Amino acid sequence: MRSSSVAGFFAVVLLVTLSGIAYWVAMRGLADVVAQDPRYEIERWRSGKFTPDVVKLNVIQTELHKALNLDPGNPTLLEDMGWFYAKRTERDPSHGAEVRELRQQSLQLFKQSLALRPTSGHAFINVAYMKYRLGEIDLEFSQILQQALLRSPWEPQYQLIAIELGLANWHALSDSTRQSMRYAIRSQGQWKLVNQKTALSSLLKRYNRPDLSCLLEADSKPCGAF
Repeated sequence: MRSSSVAGFFAVVLLVTLSGIAYWVAMRGLADVVAQDPRYEIERWRSGKFTPDVVKLNVIQTELHKALNLDPGNPTLLEDMGWFYAKRTERDPSHGAEVRELRQQSLQLFKQSLALRPTSGHAFINVAYMKYRLGEIDLEFSQILQQALLRSPWEPQYQLIAIELGLANWHALSDSTRQSMRYAIRSQGQWKLVNQKTALSSLLKRYNRPDLSCLLEADSKPCGAF
């Protein structure tokens, strides 16, 4: 009798667990469906193929909120919303309260997304980028940037973004982050699968760092001043 009661208890627990999983899967699937159109528009917006008007902005924001309400723990949706706020202030040169508030919301969304996937290199880059936009060039920025460099070595587009952020704020980087920058520049410059030398040379010229050009040469000797 007792064993049958125990078996029944575990059967109920299993049923509840499976029901919970099925519900979570259904909500995530529905949220992805709702987010498809706004995500597509944001990607077009980021690539310069589309500039939304006020009506479209409201539609994108409403749809993203619907998706997040369905699946609030989805890191991709949090990132989508983060980029929505980031893009809205990208071309605004002002530092007014409204612009700063939107950028702060973007940063918090990127941080939430990062917390849910702490091994993602581009999630670290998103946080570093928005801290840069906010002018928060501090120890956290240096640490986040270093993680971005270390966790996305096989993603050339993200490496270039991280390298540019580092060059633009070299003075604020820790010694260990600067060392990671050197390693990334050397690795990307010598990577045979993708030719990064032209882009890297352009970045070094833009930020007046000829002392780091030696990193692009096929020489294993240390170089580049601190």
